[in-house]
Amino acid sequence: MKKLFKKHVQNEKGSQAIEFLAMFPLVILGMLIIWQVALIAYSIVVAESAARDGARAAAIHDENWEQVARNSAFGIHVAGITGGPGNEEARVEVQVKAPVISLPLIHEMEFDFTADAVMPMEEKADSDE
Repeated sequence: MKKLFKKHVQNEKGSQAIEFLAMFPLVILGMLIIWQVALIAYSIVVAESAARDGARAAAIHDENWEQVARNSAFGIHVAGITGGPGNEEARVEVQVKAPVISLPLIHEMEFDFTADAVMPMEEKADSDE
């Protein structure tokens, strides 16, 4: 009986499958975290580009500068756009909510941030010419 028990204890068949099952959820979680970081980075880049495009449009006296910024922020959730043309500079701020991956046991996760851009105002062209 001792030999039979010792034979089964020293048998390592199936140990790789058990190790795989133990590590698989951690690998998936790691991949989801990397994906979430990539989504946030993408949102930051798009929001900064939208703010810059809106400020550029406001700097050349385009009345639709806010729509230009919204169109440039395609693919992300824009919470608000503030600013606009001023006397010497056009300042535009774009408030964004980054997309969040829904994970079990993690419910209330939000990433809100603001991107802003400033452009010098261009001289207004005369409409007589």
